[in-house]
Amino acid sequence: MLILILFILLTGCYSNNVRSDSYSEEINFPSTNNDIYKMPEGYKLIWSDEFNGTEIDKNNWTYDLGATGWGNNEWQRYTSSQKNSFVSNGMLIIKAIRITGGMAGYTSARLKTEGKQYFHHGIIVARIKIPYGQGIWPAFWMLGKNYPSAGWPRCGEIDIMEVVGGDETKESTVHGTLHWGSSFNNKSSEGGKYTHTENLSKDWHYYELEWDTNRISIKFDGQIYFSKQIYNLKDYFDHPFFIILNIAVGGNWPGYPDKKTTFPQYMFIDWIRYYQKI
Repeated sequence: MLILILFILLTGCYSNNVRSDSYSEEINFPSTNNDIYKMPEGYKLIWSDEFNGTEIDKNNWTYDLGATGWGNNEWQRYTSSQKNSFVSNGMLIIKAIRITGGMAGYTSARLKTEGKQYFHHGIIVARIKIPYGQGIWPAFWMLGKNYPSAGWPRCGEIDIMEVVGGDETKESTVHGTLHWGSSFNNKSSEGGKYTHTENLSKDWHYYELEWDTNRISIKFDGQIYFSKQIYNLKDYFDHPFFIILNIAVGGNWPGYPDKKTTFPQYMFIDWIRYYQKI
């Protein structure tokens, strides 16, 4: 009887100590070897999240939550559950799951540094391995700190990486875009795209923003594919911004999952770093 009681107590203690990687047992984690990124010359590292712990760092990240279409008629419901986002094997994992189908039939995560960490001028870069499939829409992007008061697009938006799944060409193409304007009815957008030699989901890549008072440049694996002077757009881009990472499911741009779309889908983030000029 004493042995039985001890067993119950011990197993009870362990069952309450749920590790952040307890939802990752089925994942075939990609190797993080062959990381060739080097600190840009003339810069110093100001902030980073290397995701080497056992849980998401609450000093850096919080969540957007809910299922409201997010302005794009998306189908996912964002949660703060460890089923949808967690740290394991030295990386952050965002996981999109199919529950049923249609609006709110999928769960995912949208993490942000709002209220935690803000960034203004410098280089912001992340090493990411993206998901794939029709209707899958991963993104690494930023909104102005004044978003709650100014609203969109007055706050400014910087999309460092967006990929829409669906076919080999789409999944080989990364998009970088700026959005700004005085109101929703008076908004502007300008951006570029880069088409890689293979599907971007097959390997790690570097998605990078270089930003100063006069210019924003967006890079893929160190190569600039979009650059714009912003000296006359200071109201929208010359203030602190926060980072957002998410996988959307469906929406006006990517379309919606079909019979060929497999779930779950994963976005792996090896690290994010912020450099400023010395």
